[in-house]
Amino acid sequence: MGSLLRPYRDVLRVPGAWRFSASAFVARAPMAMLGIGIVLLVTAYRDSYADAGAVAAAAVAAGSLMAPLQARLADRYGQPRVLAPLLVGHAVALTLAVTAVVTDRSLLITAAAAATSGASLPQFDSFVRVRWSHHLAGTGRLPTAFALESVLDEVIFVVGPVLVTLVATTVSPVPAVLGTLVFTVGGGLAYLSCRSTVPPVQARPPGESRPALPWRTLVPLVAAFVALGIVFGAVEVSVVAFTEEAGSPGSAGLVLAAFAVGSLVAGLVFGAVAHGPPTRTRLVVAQAGLTGALALTWPARSPVSLAAALVVAGLTISPSLITGFGLAEHAASRSRVTESLAWTVTALGIGVAVGAAVAGPIIDARGAPAAFTVPVSAAAAAVLSAGLLPRRLVGESADGAGWVRAPA
Repeated sequence: MGSLLRPYRDVLRVPGAWRFSASAFVARAPMAMLGIGIVLLVTAYRDSYADAGAVAAAAVAAGSLMAPLQARLADRYGQPRVLAPLLVGHAVALTLAVTAVVTDRSLLITAAAAATSGASLPQFDSFVRVRWSHHLAGTGRLPTAFALESVLDEVIFVVGPVLVTLVATTVSPVPAVLGTLVFTVGGGLAYLSCRSTVPPVQARPPGESRPALPWRTLVPLVAAFVALGIVFGAVEVSVVAFTEEAGSPGSAGLVLAAFAVGSLVAGLVFGAVAHGPPTRTRLVVAQAGLTGALALTWPARSPVSLAAALVVAGLTISPSLITGFGLAEHAASRSRVTESLAWTVTALGIGVAVGAAVAGPIIDARGAPAAFTVPVSAAAAAVLSAGLLPRRLVGESADGAGWVRAPA
């Protein structure tokens, strides 16, 4: 165990690393809580999974579409100047969204308020990876740092759904959703205080154009991440409905946590070992495994059997995310790293929104088990998309064993 954790201890010895990583961990906790919290809130007040999926999709889609703009502004003006107003805007917008649900405003008004809250939610997952890139680029330890953040993401997805479901089912969905602001604002302020580790703004000489984004790599990667996001969104809504149909609504968080546990274990191991095969191969294999594992949800007839299937499926998630984030980071020029990473975050978010929106009506019409066709189909599409990546990826050495930083 000590040898497994040693690479993580090494990257955390970077001055200030544990502070910015820990604060970003807290600040982005709501990414695993808001979706299921909104679904629980809307279904409690409107008794419609279609409405719940639409409102949750509006929040996630708006946040995803805004991610590249947030990233571009952060690259241009620096993270602190972008994050401070976003924190204030998100707190106000989320309060208005919850109020719209509770006071039974129209679906359009409710979705618009939710979209505003999503658009103003700071993209800490890409911001923190940029900080790691600033400190570790070219050292060979960056994949481990990305793996660390992916493991922390999975911890969030283990604890977050359980926590928000517990509060929603034992107290009320309202404090379950508004309580996420404690994490976003509190963690965000702590992250802003880590000024010594802020990546510098990449200034350009007057008249010089910005380097191009690596679209030849990003387009198929974004498509694969959209499909992966559909998996997440559809699974989340389907699990909530499945456990309710099984007479155990309080177990939804635990079943979703099982999905994250598998990913957490895989991420911990994946980030600590050397990587041999080319990146495209790893991505295709991981997502092919996800497709097969998700098919195990079809015969599930209880929350326990569904959780078992999702643990197996989760084993493929972290390798996919770590590989994809690493590819987006390495292929981009230094002045556009945040934006390149943000496109993968955007893709995930759009996929989550689509998955939630598509699964909701299927559940209303045919029940939860039928909705698991959506994540299986999406995972298969992710395999095809990853297969369209260039045979030799931008920045990758000829033998697939290393990377060369794209020009600034």
